[in-house]
Amino acid sequence: MLPDSYINRQPFPLHFSSVKVRSDRTVVAASPGQGIYLKPANEDWRLLSDGLPEDTTVNRLQMSAGVTYACTNKGLYRLKLKQWEYEEVGHPCYQYKEEWGYGFAATQSGLYYKSSDKWKESAYGHSIVYDFLFTPQYLYIGLDHGISMYDRMTDRWADFELGFGVTALAANRDNLFGATEKGELVVSNGRGGFSTVQFPDIFIFSVISRQSYVYVCTDRGLYRIGRLGERLTLYSVRPGVPVTDIDWLGTELYMATLSKGVQMMQT
Repeated sequence: MLPDSYINRQPFPLHFSSVKVRSDRTVVAASPGQGIYLKPANEDWRLLSDGLPEDTTVNRLQMSAGVTYACTNKGLYRLKLKQWEYEEVGHPCYQYKEEWGYGFAATQSGLYYKSSDKWKESAYGHSIVYDFLFTPQYLYIGLDHGISMYDRMTDRWADFELGFGVTALAANRDNLFGATEKGELVVSNGRGGFSTVQFPDIFIFSVISRQSYVYVCTDRGLYRIGRLGERLTLYSVRPGVPVTDIDWLGTELYMATLSKGVQMMQT
């Protein structure tokens, strides 16, 4: 029997890679190889792919100021009513966020920002940018070869060559965390660098910040990063199902999974 938190209303699709939840509890989720789906509260899933080119792969869904964005292998798209509109970012896109009064897009050809309704190259035009994270003083960037940090106060960049791609970034009060293309965790070590942490038999899909916590989406379930003494550890939030992405609406936690559709639980 499926748990009460299982919110699919039909047997297809069951595998999702990204999820966002609107204020009216409408769920938007991307299914690998099968497009984007929308599920209003108390209704069934329906396909939401009008406006997207054929053979579109969704790398990540994002929401900003109530607008849903799709970061795809065909570029960046925004949802207007029931149709996706092209956002003039033609490179394969991995992340979109709005900060400092601009829109930012992580692409296969660097980081771009939107100024006066035009997209301009910002940094790392010859590198793949997978993700980025803003703090009051710093901008952190996850690249195909490591992590970069921009200090707003000094207008300086610092590069950390790690030898592998960092596909997602998150932070709590003490550390910066990253998920790697190898399914491992990287963490700032307090000595001006980063260390790699391996958890046996766990592949990490993503890391996501929420308030003062960092959550880890893995093939073994959803975890929250914590410590036992000085040792970094993972505390189980939802075990037993591959969780690829999460989003919140108030105290409701929505989880995109690879085998059980989209699940919801109270936090």
